[in-house]
Amino acid sequence: MENLGLFTISLGAGFFGSYYTLFKLKKDKKNVQNKEKELLELEVIEGLQKLKSQAVSKNPEKASDTYDLLEIALSHDLLDITVVNEEGLTIISTLKDPDEVAGQYSGVFQTLNKIMGNVEKTSIKSGEEYIYISTIEKNEMPFYIIANSNIEMDPIDERELQNEVIEILGQYI
Repeated sequence: MENLGLFTISLGAGFFGSYYTLFKLKKDKKNVQNKEKELLELEVIEGLQKLKSQAVSKNPEKASDTYDLLEIALSHDLLDITVVNEEGLTIISTLKDPDEVAGQYSGVFQTLNKIMGNVEKTSIKSGEEYIYISTIEKNEMPFYIIANSNIEMDPIDERELQNEVIEILGQYI
């Protein structure tokens, strides 16, 4: 009987210890994710400030003083936005170093166009994130919007995003 009581106490302590360890691991993972998100937000803000300062120094009358790409990203709950031309070269971005994203996803989109023909937009779910790639046109030149989000965008938000990016794109081309 004593062994049964000791076994029950040991079993309970084991369950409690396992539960506590899992709870702590989950909490630590959430803290790491929050820190990564904060670093990403800082990188986005820093990249936008750099782009905006470059635009102001080159052509002050073309720089926006009320609306910029970061505001658009935040208003649509996007992690980042990058606008590229047909060759995959970055025009504007909220990222500090958007070249890899620009080349990679514009290549994916161009491949889809070759396979399926005349694709206007696509959505890719990668892990917990969504990558949206859509075409827009400004001054009869085609561009791609590459947007990264933690949530799925509805068609109305996608259209609003395209219109807002077209408006701000006029300041850079």
